[in-house]
Amino acid sequence: MGAAKRRSEELTIRVNAFLNKLSDRDTLPVAASELEAIARGLPSEGFAPFLKCISSTDSSEKSPVRRYSVRLLAVMSAAHGDALSPHLSRMISAVLRRVRDPDSAVRSACVEAIKSIAAHVNSQPFAAILTPLVQTLIQEQDSNAQLGTALCLSAAVEASPEPDTAELSKILPKLLKLSRQDSFKAKPALISFITTAVNAGATISTRKPSNEIVSTAIEFLSSEDWAARKAAAELLQGIATVDKNSTPEIQTACVAALQTRRFDRVKLVRETMNRALEIWKDVDTDESPPEVRITSSPPSSCSSSISSSQKSSITEENHQDLEEFSLIRKQLLKIENQQSDLLQLLQRFMGSSQKGMNSLEKRVDGLEKVLDEMSS
Repeated sequence: MGAAKRRSEELTIRVNAFLNKLSDRDTLPVAASELEAIARGLPSEGFAPFLKCISSTDSSEKSPVRRYSVRLLAVMSAAHGDALSPHLSRMISAVLRRVRDPDSAVRSACVEAIKSIAAHVNSQPFAAILTPLVQTLIQEQDSNAQLGTALCLSAAVEASPEPDTAELSKILPKLLKLSRQDSFKAKPALISFITTAVNAGATISTRKPSNEIVSTAIEFLSSEDWAARKAAAELLQGIATVDKNSTPEIQTACVAALQTRRFDRVKLVRETMNRALEIWKDVDTDESPPEVRITSSPPSSCSSSISSSQKSSITEENHQDLEEFSLIRKQLLKIENQQSDLLQLLQRFMGSSQKGMNSLEKRVDGLEKVLDEMSS
């Protein structure tokens, strides 16, 4: 017992010494190399003290110290895999402490760390990674933390060999609600995560969630933020690729929305819009949905009750679909009105420009006449 404690203390002293050397530009390369070697060669009893050292770095430390402290989590995950499962919660917490860092390099290290953890530490359910990240995403008010956490979630889903599609489907309504909140600033990153979840197989089993996602994507096509518009187009592209049971109404709404926005002023967004439009045009929809048949049976109070319940359920679903399609049509009308206003402004500008050109031509002609008179 005494020998194990002594080895733990020696490891702590050694790791802290190299962490301090990360602050000096001259000693940084050697210190980083030594720390990575230590992380790869750790015995199982060394996981806890090593994690304690790299997790205790303060926010007042220099950027290289904060960055490498997170990067070492990625190195550990790749080297030791499922042996780190008992320490998974602590590793996730260490990353979440740094997602609000003002230095983008530190936040990028957080994304790489989560990616490595999701790829190599798989013995626990995927929810062990997903849940704390989603909770942080919903609760955080800091824009850097929102952005960093959303990017971490996308990395986790993409890197995981088997992301839990059921859990992803459960959180989709919360994410859609979050995307509409003014307090949430990292909307492009959030929409990109929704796209990643859909592409990973967070299948849309009923029409209602599909309509909600489509409605949200169409709404963001007219966002003032070009990155949000691009992310929304990518989301529509993902839905078209994954959801093979889209109704003709949804296809019509998506094609119409993308048609009105395909001349976006930002080239990157414009190209994404056109790709999504081509994919939606090629989607095969079920033009004749299966009828709901209710088999007739001898009159009885039981069968009458069941039939009434089925009709009520069908009526309610149809009513919900009509409400959602109505919302999509309103959004399309709003987009068309905005486009019409822009066209009018463009026409006015072209008219005023033409008048200016005519005035300029008259002035040039006058000057030419004056010069001719002076020369003669």
